Amino acid sequence: MRPPRRPFVPFVEGDALTPAELGLPYEEVRFTTDDGVTLSGWLVTARRETRAAVILMHGFSWNRLGELSAFVPWLTERYHVLQFDFRGHGTSGDADITLGTAERHDVAAAVRLLEGRGMGPIALMGMSMGAAVAILAAPDLPVAAVVADAPYADLHHPIANRMREWHYPLSSLGSRLIVAAASVRAHTRLLSPIDRVADIAPRGLLIIAPREDRLIDHSQALRLYAAAREPKELYVVAGAGHPEAHAMGGADYEARVLGFLERHLEGASHRSEADERLYTGADFSPAGS
Repeated sequence: MRPPRRPFVPFVEGDALTPAELGLPYEEVRFTTDDGVTLSGWLVTARRETRAAVILMHGFSWNRLGELSAFVPWLTERYHVLQFDFRGHGTSGDADITLGTAERHDVAAAVRLLEGRGMGPIALMGMSMGAAVAILAAPDLPVAAVVADAPYADLHHPIANRMREWHYPLSSLGSRLIVAAASVRAHTRLLSPIDRVADIAPRGLLIIAPREDRLIDHSQALRLYAAAREPKELYVVAGAGHPEAHAMGGADYEARVLGFLERHLEGASHRSEADERLYTGADFSPAGS
């Protein structure tokens, strides 16, 4: 699918357009995936001496501006932060959007960029579709941890809920037909996060569930948590809709995320022998899925 792109302007009046407007030093970066899509982003420098980094990923139809003002300032207190626009979003190159399967190439390219700068260990952090992509990509990459905020377990779930919101009949069946048609167009089976979440271990996994989410019911997060293996954590944010967990959780949200990242990044080795193998041989073909 290739929905219209949102204009590259702040979503909330008064939010920053670049990290510089927040007083954060950064570099504009462009990098290319192994399937030929050029991605645009920012590499924002940590405010302390470290090699650890977080790749911060946006949701469907959004772009990196959505998380810039709300997330990057407190994350860069401890870590370098790489933000980028997924394929078909923001200022990145055109490509079909698959809600996770093809986007794994985007995450692999982002990890490769950081590794090339000598950065690591690396965590993936995503919102909504970005959370789903993080879960799908992590098992094949040398990352130490995943933070998934408002992820869906089943690919058809948010599509069905959006169809109900728009008063389409037979939304459950229709969402499955949409996924099937998209799979045919992409020439591969589109994966759901529930297919891969158990393979994230031994990497750390933090799942964040907005309790009042009407697009992605919080039961989707509970399913993912149940299917995941240790080490894993679940953080349910009462009163939060989609994607409002940080807005509702505030300082508690930030403390939970930073505490989790500290446990899984601070003592992690930069690159293990197993990570070397995964990094140079990640297989995103249908047979390797």
